[in-house]
Amino acid sequence: MARKVGLALAGFVVLTLVAFAQDGRFDASVSFAGTFPDSTTANGITHSGTNGAEIFGTFRFRFNRRSAFAFNYGRGKDSQIYLASSDFHILTNITEYSGAYVFTPFQTKNLETMVFGGIGGLVFDPQSEWIFYNDNTDNPFGINQTQVTIGASKQTEMAFLYGGGVDYRLSGIPIASRIPLSSHFAFRLQYRGLIFKNPDFGVTSISGSIPSLVTNKNGHMAEPAFGLVFKF
Repeated sequence: MARKVGLALAGFVVLTLVAFAQDGRFDASVSFAGTFPDSTTANGITHSGTNGAEIFGTFRFRFNRRSAFAFNYGRGKDSQIYLASSDFHILTNITEYSGAYVFTPFQTKNLETMVFGGIGGLVFDPQSEWIFYNDNTDNPFGINQTQVTIGASKQTEMAFLYGGGVDYRLSGIPIASRIPLSSHFAFRLQYRGLIFKNPDFGVTSISGSIPSLVTNKNGHMAEPAFGLVFKF
């Protein structure tokens, strides 16, 4: 009896999801982005990050034709750089959790434009710490690097997300329109920007030429991205 009830409940859930799917209120996407952090200077320290890449997924629920809410989860990696008399690099895994309101100003059968804005968090997880320094005697290129330990710890910073983009359904492309369910798939091109407080990894004191990693400045990371979307 319990098994029959469980099967009936599972069937009801499946039918409910199918009914929602027919309404076309949801989409899920996987995207790849280039990450391009800017540079800021404060407290005698210039903070920047190396250019890198991020993979992120987005789940979006549409309230109506114009408005939707999106949740994003992403992972990337770069080196956070702190430059003064010494040059510290912290190899860092970066995880993004963010939510955004999405507005669709223009839409046709195959084309959909969007602008979005929201908030979230960036988790900076240090993997290794290095100091780069000049030493023309030991290295003909004038650059040496040594792994160090400065006590960097995982840190989460609030971030503001903004951007815009466009979806174009595969059914609008003559060759791709022959693919089954092509009307449910779309290519997505977008630009994302993230504004956040520069991480200091809790390092408020370092012996040597940099007293700490604290800049108290906001950074910006530009993320042009492309991906594949499934609409249901």
